[in-house]
Amino acid sequence: MDGLLTFEHGEIRLGDTLVPGVLQRLSVGGRVRYDEAMQDGLSGKTKTPMGWEDSEVSISLLLLTDDDSDCFDKLAELNRLFKGHDNAANPRVLRVANPHLAARDVDQVVFDSLDSSEGNNDDTVEATLRFMEHRPPIQISEQRATGVAGAAPTSSTTTEPGLSPSILGGR
Repeated sequence: MDGLLTFEHGEIRLGDTLVPGVLQRLSVGGRVRYDEAMQDGLSGKTKTPMGWEDSEVSISLLLLTDDDSDCFDKLAELNRLFKGHDNAANPRVLRVANPHLAARDVDQVVFDSLDSSEGNNDDTVEATLRFMEHRPPIQISEQRATGVAGAAPTSSTTTEPGLSPSILGGR
């Protein structure tokens, strides 16, 4: 692991480095993964749900000008963090420590994108940091082997019509 991303009391830290800016919003998005196929004789594609895409984490920051530095200095620091890499010059994989992300089962992320914008009214820059959930193939294989996600129950004593055993969760 290349570092720890933490969120406490409105501060974001990447390892020991305090991320500049005022936290405006933290959001987590998830989507279903579909297999799309053309059907003979029909227009359009059929979509079959096949699991879940990796979650996307978005953090909005407001970069202010103060006595120590201006908003563009803070943006340059964010850019250095974004372009930071591990020993093999790859983007860093970060463990996360945050109750919101824990509730969404996000344990590791990669700093995926950095967007910034400014207005013409004040000396501020809005920055959006996007992180993509990182689930190494070995972790996915282990989840399948141990049955953590979507496993069929080992025994079923009660059945309900129309519900698959995996939805019933072993009832």
